[in-house]
Amino acid sequence: MIKLGSVIGVLLLAATIIYVEWKNSEENKVRWIAGGITAISAVIGILLLFNPRLPGPSAVVKLLFGGVDKVMK
Repeated sequence: MIKLGSVIGVLLLAATIIYVEWKNSEENKVRWIAGGITAISAVIGILLLFNPRLPGPSAVVKLLFGGVDKVMK
């Protein structure tokens, strides 16, 4: 029951962020990018609620772009 409340809270927060970004952005491309990033973040947050052992967003970014750091040095 607590997880259901957390999922609903994450979804409401994500929907509010998407709504505000949609209303305040003038370009359609910016709207879709902001909405997409927020939706992906909400999905990651919900997945982490059910399986906390999954790597968080920072670990995923490090995995994706870790090689870029070595190349830039």
